[in-house]
Amino acid sequence: MSSNRSRITNSRLLRWHAAVGIMLSLLMYLSLYFGLFAIFKPFIEVWEKPSRHFPVVDVSYIDYEPMLAEVLTDPDFPKSNILIDLPGFYEDPALAIYHQFTPKNVFNPATGEKLKDEGRQTSLAMFLNGMHYGRPLMKAGLTVFGLMAAGSLFLIVGGLFLVYRIRFKSTGKTVRGRYSLWHRRLLTWTSPFFLLIVLCASVMGISFDGAGLLTSIVTKGEKNDIRPIIGPVLFPEAKPVTPANHSATMLPIRDLVKRAAEMEPVVRLQRLTLINWGDPTARIKIEGFDPRRPFLNGVTNRPTIILDARDGSLIEHRRVGDRPWSVLLTEGVYFIHLLFGVGILLRTLVFLAMAACWVAIFFGVMLWLEKKKKPFKGKAPFYHWMDKLSLAVMIGVIPATGVLFTLQWLLPFDLENRLVWQQGAFFNCWLATFCWSFHEIDSKAAARKFLSVGGALFMCASVLHGLKTGFGPQALIQGGLTNIFAVDAGLFIFGLLFLGISRRLPVKNKETARFPAPKQKKRYGNV
Repeated sequence: MSSNRSRITNSRLLRWHAAVGIMLSLLMYLSLYFGLFAIFKPFIEVWEKPSRHFPVVDVSYIDYEPMLAEVLTDPDFPKSNILIDLPGFYEDPALAIYHQFTPKNVFNPATGEKLKDEGRQTSLAMFLNGMHYGRPLMKAGLTVFGLMAAGSLFLIVGGLFLVYRIRFKSTGKTVRGRYSLWHRRLLTWTSPFFLLIVLCASVMGISFDGAGLLTSIVTKGEKNDIRPIIGPVLFPEAKPVTPANHSATMLPIRDLVKRAAEMEPVVRLQRLTLINWGDPTARIKIEGFDPRRPFLNGVTNRPTIILDARDGSLIEHRRVGDRPWSVLLTEGVYFIHLLFGVGILLRTLVFLAMAACWVAIFFGVMLWLEKKKKPFKGKAPFYHWMDKLSLAVMIGVIPATGVLFTLQWLLPFDLENRLVWQQGAFFNCWLATFCWSFHEIDSKAAARKFLSVGGALFMCASVLHGLKTGFGPQALIQGGLTNIFAVDAGLFIFGLLFLGISRRLPVKNKETARFPAPKQKKRYGNV
């Protein structure tokens, strides 16, 4: 009796897992797919801009004053709170001088030459990152993807419980068995890491908008938005320094940067803030990233040194551990998901783990479709309308993304509405694969075409980048542009992988080939 109850309970748990999984699977698949590109977002941002094809220089040997003087020739440019993003900040080799309310002035720090920044004419990496969490759908997309991440927690924990409770077969002899085996194996191996990533995504996705009720209760109905409440805690504003309104001599910025580097030799300096520059009250704020404590700094918490700009004397020295525990906890959540300050090696390891989860979700969908498969007239397999939708969403997105990368180098950067053309072509191509998925009877043949076209486009994007910029693989390696070379190599490998998978799929399904063809109408008279 107890064994029967146990089997019934296991069956119900499996049904619940399958029902919730198939409802969230496509969104989870897309989020992970675009998340694979988002992992390398800083490197793609450099790859997509021809103006950034030069190596990173040491911040201690840059002549800052000529570039700053060129920016300050604009009489409307503010003279206080001037921001300088140093080379290497988010992998960008350029030096940017700007204010909170002004566009960036971008320079090559080695030569002091002002660059023609592409600006808003290109945003490939930002678009891929936005697709990862539903940004194109604005607030609705953020909410839906946030709820999807929360639902994924239920699936991960429930799936681990099922693996512990049910003795599944360790070998897969049938197609359904192989899908089930690899769906379980991949997600079991990566579940601790995947659970941590999804947990942080859930907090980031629904914490701000989902905290409205709690904020209203705590503030007794005065506020419904938590951002103004936690903003001053995460990003405290320094007390303004009243200027003396007469000129004074400043130490060279390079000497001040060297002074900060001596005080914190391990910290990677990332940003400068010039306060009341040229005034006797001038000071410089130097922020960075401490690689010894990666989980505690990088987003809302940065080690900071404030020096007197006239003599280099220390005014304030704030280390990573000096912030409240709530800030450190928030920093940990953001760091785990966003990987700020992490190099290409660790990003590659995260990429491989997430790619395994991505493939596992694909196997999970295929397992569900195999269970729903029914023979049509005893000849051709009829899966489900979900089969065509899954084909368009999961496989059709690959050639659409290939079009996005290829147009990055085919469209001129001075083309009007360039982003509209590029992103519009992406969505139109994706829609075309949706239509073709329902038009093609044989889903495997359609998948073969999608993968072949997508693989060819990814490889073309890598080749076109070298032709358009003049930086081939050899030039990139010799010039020390290894991050850009890594993007080219990654796209080419992606293309080869998709082409290789397409070669393994049948050109024509034997069962579908026996599908009865529509009868031709008889024609009379001369044609």
